[in-house]
Amino acid sequence: MTTRLPLQPKLDPHRGSKDRLRRKAAEHNAMATRVVYHLNRLIADNPNDQQQYLWYEVARDLGLTVEEVGSAVMYGGHNGITVGVTEEGRRALASYKK
Repeated sequence: MTTRLPLQPKLDPHRGSKDRLRRKAAEHNAMATRVVYHLNRLIADNPNDQQQYLWYEVARDLGLTVEEVGSAVMYGGHNGITVGVTEEGRRALASYKK
């Protein structure tokens, strides 16, 4: 299966009535969005067709835990994510280039 670009965050859909749980979901969603934005920028700025990103490296970059990063990215593996970048993917990532 090819990973679709740009990467999408794995969001917490909780919309219940408990303020604490809604706040926790909102914090996770903000963190997941930040992680995926960072990864999309890394992918966009890397000219390689095959790229691999390890959760511990992303966690270090963003001051997060490995578990937080792993829980933030849709379609990632246990230790990270490998993406194949096509010309179509490059076009989809154009807005992320530095």
